[in-house]
Amino acid sequence: MFAGYFLHTHTVYGDKCRMFMLTQLNINQRQRLWILMDTHTCQPLLYPLQYLIDHLALRSPATQSASLQALKFFYEFWRQKHGVTFCFSFYSSNHNPLIAIDEVTAFFHYLENGHSCVPVLTTKSTTQSTPQCRTNIRHVHSFIRFINYLINTYISPRYIDGSPKELTRLATQLTGRLSIHKAEFRTLTHSRQMNNGTPHKRFRSLTAEMVMAFYQIITPGSISKENPLNPFPVGEIQLRNFLICRLLLNYGLRVSELLLLECHSIKPNLRGDRFSLIVTTVGEDVPDPRKRLPSLKNVYANRVLALDKLDYHFLNLYIHKIRHRSSHSFLFTSTQKQHPPLSYHAVYEIFNRIDDIMSMQYPEYKTDEYFDAVESISPHTTRHTWAYLTLQRIYREKLQKIKVDSRLVAMDFSMVGLMDEAKDELRLLGGWSHNSHMPNVYAKRFLSQQANTANLHRISMDNEALRATFSHVCDEWSAYESNQ
Repeated sequence: MFAGYFLHTHTVYGDKCRMFMLTQLNINQRQRLWILMDTHTCQPLLYPLQYLIDHLALRSPATQSASLQALKFFYEFWRQKHGVTFCFSFYSSNHNPLIAIDEVTAFFHYLENGHSCVPVLTTKSTTQSTPQCRTNIRHVHSFIRFINYLINTYISPRYIDGSPKELTRLATQLTGRLSIHKAEFRTLTHSRQMNNGTPHKRFRSLTAEMVMAFYQIITPGSISKENPLNPFPVGEIQLRNFLICRLLLNYGLRVSELLLLECHSIKPNLRGDRFSLIVTTVGEDVPDPRKRLPSLKNVYANRVLALDKLDYHFLNLYIHKIRHRSSHSFLFTSTQKQHPPLSYHAVYEIFNRIDDIMSMQYPEYKTDEYFDAVESISPHTTRHTWAYLTLQRIYREKLQKIKVDSRLVAMDFSMVGLMDEAKDELRLLGGWSHNSHMPNVYAKRFLSQQANTANLHRISMDNEALRATFSHVCDEWSAYESNQ
């Protein structure tokens, strides 16, 4: 079946105007898929379509679009260099992923040369890190993931003759060659960061002092007590925006998850002493007028979060006293006519306004002079902050409990596995998949800070022991400076 489809849509065409484009397919009210189309045949490209169905369909529309955009660029590169579509070449090679692996570096140069296979002479340093270069590297990584899919799918008895042992060996060899390219581009990313004066990746979470400043800005004012820092109109908008920031910061919600919340997503238990926030998708038949539909990142994002009593009170106040009646059930509404559901753009605009105030009122939090300063305040900053602080609390509570239990049974305790348990709990709360590396990122920061604290404590103890040795040095140089 696929072969017939392939021969119909992927024959060799010599025209120079052949193009590829992304288009969105509406599956139902709540589900949209991005498709990579061949504008010459007006049909989807075969292998990207299979990749979408097998791998991308359950991912967010933004992830689908980014991945297929990279494949669009690759298909344009392949047609410009070889005069045929990659689908034609891959099928003709008996599904040999090596033909794609051998072009990874050339594809990157194509992107760097302004989407041209002909090298472009330029005086611009190729080692300088630019946003476009980082984007090109991301495109290559997306392409590498596509090749990995081709290896896992087509190096099999269904498509290639050979014993299971021979096919396993071939798949291992191809994966090994692909891993070399992945390592090269990781090194390239790091080297360009170094040349750009950023030898390490800055943390993107807020410190405790920054969180307090953040609340000073977003706390709603009233008629009797205005908040001059709050950049929003007094009244319902200030309270709505305050709740949005609270939910993002207290529960680590993604923006898409926030926008999917409905009024009935907030529920008490039967006794009325505990409350839950239900994060899930909405029914397929629920109309949504937003151009960019919010969707869960993955199946793990479906979760039930314990809701603080104060937040429950605030949300109930908002729903019953402030939120405008509308034809939809989404929790947060716009102030526009008919009060449609709040959009991605509106949420990011809220944070842009907050970020402007933070820059004016607390410039020290945004300056490069300090290693823990932040570049900007965004919705993802709140998720980073929540994840780090939550992991810290989970780990310390586990550590305290295991210390108490160990004293009770009069035995030594082992630290092995304690951080892994904390990361697993964070993974569940944050809606990350089992393969996500993000909990490890926050664990690395926490353990790094613990190690640095221990090292400074050791140095301080050594300084006490060497106080007599060091004292004359400090006294002499202090006297020297005062005489200058």
